[in-house]
Amino acid sequence: MFTDHRHHPGLSQEAHRALPFVSNTDLTETKNRALGITRQPNPQALAFGSHFHTAVLEPAQYQRTAQRVPWQQIEDLAAAVRRQRFCRDLLYRGQAEQTHTATHEATGLTVKVRPDLLITSPKTGRRVLVDFKTTSCPDYASFCATIEKYDYDRQAALYTDLLGAARFIIIGVQKKAPSEVWQFEVSAAPGLIEQGRKKYERLLKLCAQQQPQPTLPTVPAVPTRAWAQAFNRA
Repeated sequence: MFTDHRHHPGLSQEAHRALPFVSNTDLTETKNRALGITRQPNPQALAFGSHFHTAVLEPAQYQRTAQRVPWQQIEDLAAAVRRQRFCRDLLYRGQAEQTHTATHEATGLTVKVRPDLLITSPKTGRRVLVDFKTTSCPDYASFCATIEKYDYDRQAALYTDLLGAARFIIIGVQKKAPSEVWQFEVSAAPGLIEQGRKKYERLLKLCAQQQPQPTLPTVPAVPTRAWAQAFNRA
């Protein structure tokens, strides 16, 4: 499905975004265009998610800025994650925020992914991917219902296929009290990875179709006789 896998260690989030390759976010935008949806991302929500991920995954780089986001809430949620023994173990063993690219064989498109955590077993080489998501859901059942609604199954399939991972685990963090931390393993749910794979395959094909075709240089028309004479003189 994917070839020419490359790891780009040390690449910043900004540099990752600047890479001219297809991301999971691009697939969402392609889907929205196809459905005629003109939804614009919420800048505050994006900033909240970005700072939350930094606080959880790269705490040494976390710092408050002049942005108007609920800093105390972000820090409380990050602390809630670290209080979970399972999450602490994942964070200790995982490699955070690393960019990977690969070529999708069926379309020839280069795809980029940046998993929150990539854990590789030193003995077997088996890979586990972990993704952290904040949620406004009031309970675990409601959170599980968002997996398909927000295309987390597509993200899981894309990332596991590109990286050859065995498992994809989502850690859901409840935004409001009691700030519960939930686990959902997409790869263990019957049919979800297969369903997500169909989604991303279809959207990658649509992306390939929408890419602008190279324009051939215009060749000035030459009268046949003149062209023949010029050819004979060559």
